[in-house]
Amino acid sequence: MASKFNIKDQLAGIAALIAAIVAIGGGFAKYGEISTKLAEIESRSIQDYSAQIAVIEEKVAGLEGVDSSHEHPVNHDHTKSLVNAKEIELLKVQIEEIKVATSNPLQ
Repeated sequence: MASKFNIKDQLAGIAALIAAIVAIGGGFAKYGEISTKLAEIESRSIQDYSAQIAVIEEKVAGLEGVDSSHEHPVNHDHTKSLVNAKEIELLKVQIEEIKVATSNPLQ
């Protein structure tokens, strides 16, 4: 009987050794993947955006000097009344929504 336990113990030891070797191998494989990804990231060239930034700064500087006021005989008072009319429409719709929401007994 002592030899049976000895064989089982040896098989368990061998299985544990194989599992440890597989785990270590998996660790090395993962380390290799990470090293490859890091090498790829390090090899990427850094783009120089200074030319694009200079163009944008030039455009912004050009816009800062633009005079947005205008002088002409057209009267823009009608725009205010159109905006007010749309705001009143929106408020009416919102009031109707509130009425419907408060009249619903399930809410």
